[in-house]
Amino acid sequence: YQTEAAAGEYDVPPAFARRAKSKLGKEIVLPIPGYPGWPENKPTPGTSCTGRCPDGPDCECVHEIRARFHLPAKRNDGDSKGIRLLWANGHCHAPTCLDLELYRMDPGHEMELLCRQVAVYGQGNLTHDRFDDAGYIYIPPCLWSLPGEEKEGLQVGILLPAGAELLSVKRNRNTYFGHYGEMASWQMRGVEF
Repeated sequence: YQTEAAAGEYDVPPAFARRAKSKLGKEIVLPIPGYPGWPENKPTPGTSCTGRCPDGPDCECVHEIRARFHLPAKRNDGDSKGIRLLWANGHCHAPTCLDLELYRMDPGHEMELLCRQVAVYGQGNLTHDRFDDAGYIYIPPCLWSLPGEEKEGLQVGILLPAGAELLSVKRNRNTYFGHYGEMASWQMRGVEF
């Protein structure tokens, strides 16, 4: 079983409209694509900030996107089986990516955290790890095992009924810059039960 719910790209806007000098030397407010005429000093939709914003040295802003989706209620052959989740990996390309969370939302399981992935930033210690490129992010997947096959400390995979509702939450840092063409889809693998 696999899904990439709502796998389209979306844009993370910068937290605030910023001033800059035009080619003619005139001070202008830079436009934010998708938000024409966005006012200065007002966070863009989906953005929350801490500190003295927009120009304080302690200003930190995060953009959050949420999406709800359902597992298929029936397979192509009409059978309605659930799945045992074994692997889940959120898709995030930007160096601004902070984290992704996947929640189960069907009745009795509202906001039950299934998977939380946090970006790990490379430190540039290539003599220790040839893949530890400085500044690049790695987002470790969430992994589970089959019953009776628990290995290396993995928990048994989560049983999700056919049609279960899931919620995805993704956060990006957007204090000074946006990121265009970002993604927030989930790739998952499981077995039917």
